[in-house]
Amino acid sequence: MPVIFDAHLPSHIIAATQANANPSFPPLMLPIDARLWGQGFRVDLSLPPVEPGSTAAVPRRLDSTHGLVVTLPVVPLSVPHAASMPLLLLFALGLETQPNILAWRLLPTHVVEEFPNAPEMARVLSRLRGERFEQLFNYNQGIWKNILALGLKGTELVELVQTVWNVTAEAKRIRQRLQRQRQ
Repeated sequence: MPVIFDAHLPSHIIAATQANANPSFPPLMLPIDARLWGQGFRVDLSLPPVEPGSTAAVPRRLDSTHGLVVTLPVVPLSVPHAASMPLLLLFALGLETQPNILAWRLLPTHVVEEFPNAPEMARVLSRLRGERFEQLFNYNQGIWKNILALGLKGTELVELVQTVWNVTAEAKRIRQRLQRQRQ
């Protein structure tokens, strides 16, 4: 992998695939630090050790390029929702330290502004247009499933995403009730 900044380099690459996805889709290659993974998740990846004599990846120059590259062990990982893994890793590994930013990424601004009134958040969210709502529903369900499958340790993050998921699921129920009433 190319090295953009020669500090705090990852120790491994996760090759994340979605459990129920088309196997012809390439895995999502996600750099991680093994130590941070262990602090953030309960699931043991059985990570292969880094090169002997080194605790971190060592960048090197290739003859054909002027940039640095690093070679890292690759670990396959099947997850419920591959698309939400980069965002989950950003927060679970402590690379982003403001958990409220996650709420703003998972829900539209006008929904988050109703916090802490979860019923009103769900009502406002239920008014989102069809395709946009379905995308948001699938993403929020996916990140919640990833948290459960990987055993996220950060209680604050777990509670935040659980609240987001509960609001999203209730918005779906509201939409379904309204649809039945229209029929």
